[in-house]
Order: sequence, then structure tokens, then C-alpha cells
Amino acid sequence: MKLFKLPVGLFTTFYTSRLFSVMSIFDQFPIELLLLLFSLFTLLFAYTIQRPSTHLLRTQHALLVEDILQHDQFLKLKEYRHHTNDIYDHARRVSYLSFRISKALGMDYQAAARGGLLHDFFLYDWRERKQNDEKRSSHGKEHPFIALENAKTYFSVNSLEEDIITKHMFPKTLALPRYKESVVVSISDKISAIYEYVVRA
Repeated sequence: MKLFKLPVGLFTTFYTSRLFSVMSIFDQFPIELLLLLFSLFTLLFAYTIQRPSTHLLRTQHALLVEDILQHDQFLKLKEYRHHTNDIYDHARRVSYLSFRISKALGMDYQAAARGGLLHDFFLYDWRERKQNDEKRSSHGKEHPFIALENAKTYFSVNSLEEDIITKHMFPKTLALPRYKESVVVSISDKISAIYEYVVRA
């Protein structure tokens, strides 16, 4: 559905405004916060309108990713805490949200679902790693590539899914996403993190 174009556009504006001086007005605190909240609200509104078809969409999503969800190595993500639950829970949420948005916008929703699921496929406690990291930033920049290495070890990963996994931390990782689906997953990751800290805390 076209309903998702507004929140995706708003969130993209929010995250790219700091790169362009002409858009620096969006970096001011009240405007930045309002833009973020409004983009989240419109996303939830669009999601609510689509709810009647939720069961069918959940089934479609499950069929696309069940081989990953049931894999022994991927199930190990349940052992590592992430935000307010575990990495497995977070990855499923990002995958499903990315799938819904991409499907609504006519994008490659299969790649978004699978890349979104594998985006945090690192098998360690990032809190412990961060304690031993003098720069306090290595995990954020390195884990997308660790996730990609693990994904390639256990699953077939195409070039679009590879870009989704390695670029999901944009703008912390400076390389620009090459595909629209990569932007969707990056946004879904941040929305999911906000949801997990605010709603499920």
C-alpha cells in the first residue's frame, strides 16, 4: 500500500538531514523529535489500516524465513540479550516490519525479510564486547560484517541481502545503502529498537 510512503519518507528525511546543510533545520531538537515521532505515528497508522490481512501476511512471512528461524545456529541468538529481550526476538521483529513495508511499497519483500532477519546474526554478548572496547564504537561498526560472514556460512545470501545486512547501521557506518530495501531495513531496525526500549522495557 502507498500508505507507508509517508512514514518512510519522513524517517528518511530525519536520518539524511544531517548530511545536507540545506536540510539542517531538521537537526534542531524540537523539529528532529517531532519528525521522528510523527514518522513513527504514521507508520503505526498505516500498519493499523492493514491489520485485517495480518494473519495471511504473517503466514507469507513465515514461509519466506522458516529455514533461518529453525536453524540451530540462528536459534543460538536466543541466548544473547539485545535491547530488552534477545537478539532472536529483535531480528524477527525487524524482519517482519521490513517485509510489511517492502511488500506495501512493491519492493523485494523476500530479500527485506531474509536480510532483515540476518542483520544482527552475531553470536556474542555485545555488552561484554563493549566493556573491553576502548573506542566504545567497534561493535556498532563491525557487527554487520560479522553478521554477513555468519549468514554466508549457513545460508545462501544474494547481493541485495548482503547490502541490507552490511548497511543496516547507516549512518553510523558511513557507506550509503545501495538499495531501497536496505533503507527500509535500516529504518525498521531503528523503529524496532525504539519499540523495544519504550513499549517493552
